[in-house]
Amino acid sequence: MNNMPKLQCKVNQCAHNADGLCAKNYIDVDGPESHNKKETSCKSYLLKDVDTYNYEFAEMGNNPSLQTEVYCDAINCVYEKGQRCYADRIEIANVDSEQSTNKQSRKPETTHCKTFEPRD
Repeated sequence: MNNMPKLQCKVNQCAHNADGLCAKNYIDVDGPESHNKKETSCKSYLLKDVDTYNYEFAEMGNNPSLQTEVYCDAINCVYEKGQRCYADRIEIANVDSEQSTNKQSRKPETTHCKTFEPRD
């Protein structure tokens, strides 16, 4: 698909993260009522642990790509249009640096879209 954002993932504990790229064909960014980046999250986040070991092998058929389809319901973001992200680049990260070492968190809310820019 054309106009796919270049995705950089800094959520190292996500099972889809492959050296900063995403092994999924697409991601879902959540945040329909968000007014800042910390109110968004990556709904596609999946904690990398023993439970996801087999899932990772199933995902290996998908080659990590710099460009990934991004579905987005953060309607207050300037890059969202028709539930798609139209930013040239998008970065998904942990909400804060302490959570980057918390390997027990299974909640997508521990992630956010750093590219989010509020509409005027």
